[in-house]
Amino acid sequence: MPRTTHKTGALGRIAIATLVKVHACVLVAGLAAPLLAPAPAVAQTAATVMADQVFVDGSGRLVASGSVEIWQGSVRVTAERVMFDRVSDSLDIQGPITISDGPDQVVMADAAQLSPNLRAGLVTSARVVLDQQMQIAAARIEAGVNGVSQMEAVVASSCPVCASDPTPLWEIRADRVIHDNNTGRIQFQRAQFRFAGVPILYAPRLNLPAPGTTRLRGMLRPEVSLDSDLGLQAGIPYFIPFGDTSDLTLTPRASSRGMVSLGFRYRMARQNGGIEIGGQISRDQLLPGQTRGYGYVRALFHLANDWVLSADVLAASERSYLETYDITSEARLHGHITLERIRRDQAVRARFLGFYSMRLADDNDTLPNAATQVDAEHHHSLAGGELTLGMGATAFVRHSSLDGIQGRDVARANVRLSWRRSEILPGGIVATGALAGRFDHVRVDDDSAYPDPLNRQAAQAMVELRWPWATTTDSGARHVIEPVMQVIDSRRNGVTLPNDDNTMPELDAGNLFALTRSSAEGAPDDGARINAGLRWARQDASSWSTEALVGRIWRRDTLAGFDPAHVQPLGGARSDWLLAGRLSHSDGYALTLRMLLDDDANVTRAETNFAWAGDRTEVSTSYLYLPASSFEARTVTLSEWSLDVKHELNNGWRTTVGWDYDVAQSIFAAARTGLAYSNECLAVNLTLARHFVTATNPSASTRFNMRVELLGIGGRAPNSSGRTCRA
Repeated sequence: MPRTTHKTGALGRIAIATLVKVHACVLVAGLAAPLLAPAPAVAQTAATVMADQVFVDGSGRLVASGSVEIWQGSVRVTAERVMFDRVSDSLDIQGPITISDGPDQVVMADAAQLSPNLRAGLVTSARVVLDQQMQIAAARIEAGVNGVSQMEAVVASSCPVCASDPTPLWEIRADRVIHDNNTGRIQFQRAQFRFAGVPILYAPRLNLPAPGTTRLRGMLRPEVSLDSDLGLQAGIPYFIPFGDTSDLTLTPRASSRGMVSLGFRYRMARQNGGIEIGGQISRDQLLPGQTRGYGYVRALFHLANDWVLSADVLAASERSYLETYDITSEARLHGHITLERIRRDQAVRARFLGFYSMRLADDNDTLPNAATQVDAEHHHSLAGGELTLGMGATAFVRHSSLDGIQGRDVARANVRLSWRRSEILPGGIVATGALAGRFDHVRVDDDSAYPDPLNRQAAQAMVELRWPWATTTDSGARHVIEPVMQVIDSRRNGVTLPNDDNTMPELDAGNLFALTRSSAEGAPDDGARINAGLRWARQDASSWSTEALVGRIWRRDTLAGFDPAHVQPLGGARSDWLLAGRLSHSDGYALTLRMLLDDDANVTRAETNFAWAGDRTEVSTSYLYLPASSFEARTVTLSEWSLDVKHELNNGWRTTVGWDYDVAQSIFAAARTGLAYSNECLAVNLTLARHFVTATNPSASTRFNMRVELLGIGGRAPNSSGRTCRA
C-alpha cells in the first residue's frame, strides 16, 4: 500500500483535524488521562488529534508529526511525532513530550512507549511537576494501570534548575521512587538529602506526601533553626491521621547543645466545632536533669439553643521555658473556659479564668490565680427606652493565706437594673436620660480589715445633651462638631468594698462619657459630677480623615479611694484635661494621640502611635509617658519610644529593624533586627535581639534565632516571587 501524506498550513489544520478525527476515533480511542493519573470509572470517549502531517505508512501505522496535539476531555498531549501500531496496540511518542491534566500534574519527557489509553507504559528522560511545586526528574518512569508509577535514578526538588546553575539549593536523590497517585504518597528508596550539592542526610526509605495532598500519614517538611541558647536545632514532624476528623502530629527535635524534645498536637473536628491539644516536653543543658515543658488546649463548640463553649488554656512547667523555646513573649498568661449564649435581647456567660505571671518581680502566690464569673443580662423595651436587668457572681482566690491583700479571697454577687432613653429635641439636640441601681453582696476571707459579709447599694441618674453641627465646605470637606455634656449623680449606701481589680483606672475617649470609669465592681464612680467635652471630625475628598476630642470631669467632692497626694488623672475634684485625636489617610497613614494635662499644663500621661504602610516599607512607632505613681505601684517614670521598620528588598529579601529607647534615662532598653529571604524552595528568617540593663530589667541579654523552611514539602507551597532562570 503506497504511503499517503497530507501537508497543511496554518489554515488547513482545521480541515485536516476533521479528517484525522475519523481515524483517531477508531485507532486512538480512549486517550483519556495523564500518565500518572488513576483510571476513572467512566466510559472512555474518542480523542481529537491535530498535526502538521498525518499519514498511514506501508505497515499500516497511523503517523502524526509536526506539532502534534491530542485532546480528550481535560487531558492535553503535545509531541513532535506519534505513531500508533494497531497490531501491537501501542503508541510510540517522540519528544519533546508534554502530558497535562490541568496545572496539578504535568509530565515532560524525551520519548515514551505507551498503551493507547496513556495509562501504562515506559517514559524515558522524564520530568514530573506535581501541583506546580515539586519537580521530579527521572531517567526512566514505568507507569502502571493501577495509578502507581515507579521511577529510577530520581532527583526531586522544588528549586529551579537552570543551565547556568544546574545544582538546586536543596534536592532529594534516590535510586528508586514509587508514586502512588491513588493515595498521594511518594516513597523514596535509598534516599539522600543534599543542600547546595553537599549530602547531609541519608535514609534507606523516606515517605513524603505529594504536594497538594492532605491528611496523608508520613513526615512533613523538616524544621531547622539556630538559637543562641539551644544551638542548632532540627526536627521532623510526623503526621498521623485518624479518619477524616482527627489527627496527631509528633515532632521530635534535637539540638547541638544536648537538647531533646518531643512536640505533639492532637486535633479533632466535629460538625459543631473542634478541639486542639498540644505542647512539648524537653530536656536540655540550661537546667540539667530537669524535664520541662508546656501544654495548651483550644476548643470551640456550638451547642444546642445557641450556646457556645470555648476554651483557651496555656500552662508551662516554669517561667523561662516559654521564652527559651519561643512559645510566647506575654508577661502574664491567662486562660479561660467559657460557656455563653448571645441573643438579640439577652447575654449569658459563665467562665473559669486562670492567671500566671511570667515576671520575676511578681509573686504568683499573692496574685489572684483563679477566678469564676457568671453573668446574665436581659434587655426589654419600656416607656420608649431600654430596660436592662442583670445578675452576676464573681469569686477569686490566692494561693497565699496571709492576712491582708496578699492573701485576700473574695466572692461577690450582684443584681443590677438600668433604663436608658434618647430623644431628639428641637434644634437637633439629642437628649438622653438614664437610671441605674445595683446591689452587691460580698464575702471576704484572709483579710481582717473587712467584716464578713458586706452589703452595698448604689444608684445613679444621668442626663446627657449632645448638639451635633455638620457643614460641608466648598472643597468638599465635611465637618461635624458635637459638644457633649453629662450631669450624673451617684449615691452609695453600705461599706466600702475591697478593690482588687481596678487599681489603674484610666481616662480616655472611650470612657469620658461613661456612667463609670471603673472596669471592675469594687470601685464605683461615686458622687455628683459633670462630664463635658467637644468632639470634632473632618473628612475630605482626598481621603484624609481627622478626629479630635477635648474633655474633662468636674466633681462636687473628691473621688473616694484616691489620696490627693498621689498623681492620678481621676484623683481630684477635677480630672486632668483629656486631649485625644486621630489622623488617617487611605494611602496607609495613621496617627493617634492621647494626652492628659493637669491645671498647670503639665503632662500627666501621653501616648502616640504612628503607622505607615507603603508598597515595600512599613513603619510603626509609638511613644508612652507615665509618671511615677505610688498609687499605681510604679516607682520610676516611664518614658519610652519604640520604633519598628520593615522593608522589602529585591529578589526575595526582607529586613526589619527596631528599638525601645528609654527617654527618661537616655538609654536603650532593647534593640532588634531581622533579615529574611525566600525563593521558590527555601525560606530563611534570622533575628537578633539585645536587651539592656534598665530600671525594670536587672540583667542584659542577647539572643539570636535563625529558622529555615524547605518549601514544596509537606504542603507548604513555594514562593511565587522567587528568581527564574535567565539565558
